[in-house]
Amino acid sequence: MICRKVVYRNFRNLEEAELIPSEGVTVLNGENGQGKTNTLEGIFVFAGGRSFRTLHESELVRFGAPFSEISMTYFDGKRDCLMSLKWIPESGKRICKKNGVFLTKLSEVVGNFRAVLFCPEHLSLVKDGPAVRRRFLDTAISQIDPLYLKVLQLYSRLLAQRNALIRLSREKHDDSIFLSQAEIWSERLAKEAALLSEKRSVYVEKLNVLVSSLLSDMTGGKESASLSYTSYKTEEEYFKLLTSNTERELKFGTTLYGIHKDDIKIEHCGKEARAFASQGQQRSLALAMKLAEGEISKEKDGEYPVFLFDDILSELDSGRREYLLHGISGRQVIITSCEKISTKAKLYFVRGGKLSAAE
Repeated sequence: MICRKVVYRNFRNLEEAELIPSEGVTVLNGENGQGKTNTLEGIFVFAGGRSFRTLHESELVRFGAPFSEISMTYFDGKRDCLMSLKWIPESGKRICKKNGVFLTKLSEVVGNFRAVLFCPEHLSLVKDGPAVRRRFLDTAISQIDPLYLKVLQLYSRLLAQRNALIRLSREKHDDSIFLSQAEIWSERLAKEAALLSEKRSVYVEKLNVLVSSLLSDMTGGKESASLSYTSYKTEEEYFKLLTSNTERELKFGTTLYGIHKDDIKIEHCGKEARAFASQGQQRSLALAMKLAEGEISKEKDGEYPVFLFDDILSELDSGRREYLLHGISGRQVIITSCEKISTKAKLYFVRGGKLSAAE
């Protein structure tokens, strides 16, 4: 997977900009607030289907502009492709095309172009709550498994509808509103939960092997890691949990069981990493998880995804920084940094929403 060219129009503070990254390392250098992260955001939106910074797409449009548009030319391992995304805030429309063909669903967009994003927030993958790790899994698996995203979207709709029934019962002080339909909604939710749970479990099994190896290599064999998806359940198990705990769910006002409550168990040297690993050790684990994500993505078609590192090097100590830069050789990497980076790279300066390649 190679990003050949990205053209920005009215995207955030990028009024008119063009990026032609090298097939190796490209560094976007500039002060904070100049447009470095905006540049990466515009690339990642083709991989994730959405911004990694906001849920409000109107924020992607430059202030006062009638629309925002990005186009990307990339090589997918077989041929060059052209994708474009356009946002029109007045109508609330988002228009996506691939090689001239309209893509109307998010599941049609995600997976065409693949990228691994690593930003400062990801350093808290281990330390933060389960929602962060679930989001990591959802983003990574969706790019390599189109069915996963479709089922995840269906699960989210079913969950919202089931929760709405629970809330309505509480508001009306009539439990029968929910209880009379609980089995139907629980059956549908359990079916989709089991499929997602299985795919997450398989992914974490692969992640465990890679993270363990990467962490050992990073620390010269001094540290070990273990990752497991202990929440895996069958459709029957989910259905039983959902139908035998309806009174508790009415009490708490929400669905208490399902993949929206799951987590990855992460151990460092045999102990729970979130509680016992130091900040540096947790960052090593997070770094290993993101590198492992790239390796699993490569299994799809033999092509590495594009690696996007947003101001991450300044957050790492010298040892982890050198390991990261050494470990990404042979892959396309686009890095934002306020500092000079001692590596052979194509350099762009980012100033006031303008991109200029160094001579």
